[in-house]
Amino acid sequence: MSKTTQKPKKPRPDFPLFAHQNGQWCKKIRGKQFYFGQWNDPQAALQEYLRIKDDLQAGRIPTPAAGVVTLADISNAYLARSEERRDGGEISSRTFDDYHDACKLIVAHLGRTVDPEQLRPVDFAGFRTEVSRYSPSRMTKIVGITRMLMKWAFDSELIDRMPRFGPDFRGASKRKARQQKAAAGTKLFSPDDLRALMDATDTVMRSMMLLGINGGMGNTDVASLPLSAVDLESGWIDFPRPKTGVARRFPLWPETIAATREAIEKRPEPSSDELAGLVFLTHWGNSWVPEGRRDNQVSAKFRKLLRSCKAEQGGFYWLRHTFQTIADESGDPIATAHVMGHADGTMGGVYRERISDERLRKVTDHVRQWLFEEDAQPTTRQTGRPGLRIVG
Repeated sequence: MSKTTQKPKKPRPDFPLFAHQNGQWCKKIRGKQFYFGQWNDPQAALQEYLRIKDDLQAGRIPTPAAGVVTLADISNAYLARSEERRDGGEISSRTFDDYHDACKLIVAHLGRTVDPEQLRPVDFAGFRTEVSRYSPSRMTKIVGITRMLMKWAFDSELIDRMPRFGPDFRGASKRKARQQKAAAGTKLFSPDDLRALMDATDTVMRSMMLLGINGGMGNTDVASLPLSAVDLESGWIDFPRPKTGVARRFPLWPETIAATREAIEKRPEPSSDELAGLVFLTHWGNSWVPEGRRDNQVSAKFRKLLRSCKAEQGGFYWLRHTFQTIADESGDPIATAHVMGHADGTMGGVYRERISDERLRKVTDHVRQWLFEEDAQPTTRQTGRPGLRIVG
């Protein structure tokens, strides 16, 4: 086992910074930690702190040193502002993580100390080539964030002119996106698959799965579902999607009500007061999406369930794909979109004030009939566990 590096002591008792375990001198300002320099040069860290502390204490973006704004400067400033937006509920944690990952790639490829105004189309074309190894959707997202970062820096008066991106710095083509989708196969469970999985798991995961196929809820949706949004007596959920804030309401099946009621009755004591309002908690009373971590434990537990059932493909989000696919066959795409929590950008969406409960129930009843009442092929049994015939 390697020896842990000993954190240095403060150079003097009144030194305003403390040594953080990441190797930098740090101070908490307005509830957030800021870093000012490496352990081996406390004086430089102190000078940087004194230079920008007034801006930080006032909530302003600090003026970069030496009068030249670098790519790292605008990236850090953009992430600091995005963090405030995340904490204020304007953007999701997932969106902030996307911004953070993209900025790391931008700085790593184009250079930390480069002047953004001096970047040329050939630089951005090279960066696009670098990120083209990712999936088309991720590459398109990175290109979009890069353009957004530069415009934000310009609008925030951190740079005096926008760099030229050139004609080649754009997202993946629709053709490439279609090819990727075709190569990935169909993300669709069969009724047999779903029933076998629900039979093989515990109450909590069964409830989560039923919410996924009953109303198209994703892993983050169920992990952040509050008790206040669930009415088990009337059998309805009224809960805007955490990812987008789009309104969503749908009726619950009897099976979903029963499983969710049992999950709530067996719910462990929350580890903190702020988690007391959640429907689902882990065995230790924690959130299924821990603060400061990107991994969603709902997805992890579902993958473990798939492996135990010898399924070669699948994911919790397949429930959402499956619901959309089957619900579309009910003949009411507007009601289906409302259950899914999809934004309607048409003029109809602007003027439509409500969707009747009857229409919403027709959609969910159609999926329930598909899942529980359609004639299903016999399920192969292996070592006492259901063998899944995953479609795709």
